[in-house]
Amino acid sequence: MRRLAIVIVLAACSGCSLMGSKEPAKTDFDFGSLATARASNASMAPEATIVVYDVTAPAWMDQSSMYYRLAYRNPANPMPYAQSQWVMSPALLLTQRLRSTLTASSVGEVRRVSAEGPALYALRGELMEFEQIFDQPGRSRGVLRLRATLEGERVWTQRTFVIEKPAPTADAAGGVVALTQCSDELATLIIEWVAANQAGTREAGLTAIPVERARAVSTR
Repeated sequence: MRRLAIVIVLAACSGCSLMGSKEPAKTDFDFGSLATARASNASMAPEATIVVYDVTAPAWMDQSSMYYRLAYRNPANPMPYAQSQWVMSPALLLTQRLRSTLTASSVGEVRRVSAEGPALYALRGELMEFEQIFDQPGRSRGVLRLRATLEGERVWTQRTFVIEKPAPTADAAGGVVALTQCSDELATLIIEWVAANQAGTREAGLTAIPVERARAVSTR
């Protein structure tokens, strides 16, 4: 009888172990390969150099969690997906995307902060919003809000970019698609913004450019 009881206990423990191992692992996401940048008529002088500093973010956002928000129920409560996350923080993903896109464009050479030699321009970004917002149970959109600061020869300017893209599906994978599109759109807008500021400074000899705000919203 005692031997039978031991067998039952061992079997129960084994069953608990098997059940515990069935919990699905988290799925990691990034922005995928760099898409072909949108053609732009803006161009920078070939000698231009841009130092792209690491994008910063609030402490709660500066991690790999993937956040969504139920605007129709509790808009003040950002929630992380349980089984989906970024491979690194959104701020680092954006930093990589900006550097890669600038390098692939015609805006000139891009250097990291540690590069030797002076740079004509320094680009800093502060991530303020990066999440999937559900306006209805089956409809969501990716929202990216970033404050960019451009410093350079005779120029200091700041601009807040707000970009929204609809998610193709109402889940984490759909949010990834929407936020990746937001990130690519941001990189394109920053390229045009930097080029326009450089051209304006050369032609007008400006010593300062006022703070401005831009909003790019896609409903398609």
